[in-house]
Amino acid sequence: MFHRVLKAHPVTVRATLHDVRQRFSREVSEETLGRLELVLAEVMNNVTEHAPRTGRQTAMAPPRPPVIHLCIVHQDACIACALTDDGNTLPDDCMLPRSLPTLAMDDLPEGGFGWFLIQDLTQALCYYREESRNYLAFSIPLTPPAKA
Repeated sequence: MFHRVLKAHPVTVRATLHDVRQRFSREVSEETLGRLELVLAEVMNNVTEHAPRTGRQTAMAPPRPPVIHLCIVHQDACIACALTDDGNTLPDDCMLPRSLPTLAMDDLPEGGFGWFLIQDLTQALCYYREESRNYLAFSIPLTPPAKA
């Protein structure tokens, strides 16, 4: 099991991803660890980039970044993850099924692939919001699902 409460800040997210890798590196394959790390990076960086800072801003006290609670459990067939945060509500279209758009190799967009990757690499992805907190849960299978 891994549990962490962290500020939604790029440096803290990076350190947490390092700690997750250290924690599970002896228990799961490098491929599974890479998928876990990619999904967690996408989710936590989305909170960092898109959630507002909260609290009353003064000259002495800037608003604080959102707080992320992360819990990861290694189970028999998967790595189960749950994240909560006190940022903005997830936009409605994030949980809609996604596919990759037709892309021209000479005109690739810089972003916009995060939720496709999250959906593609996870199983049992679910989200809800209660009061001022977002709840996101998913699992990463220990063996990648066969693609059609």
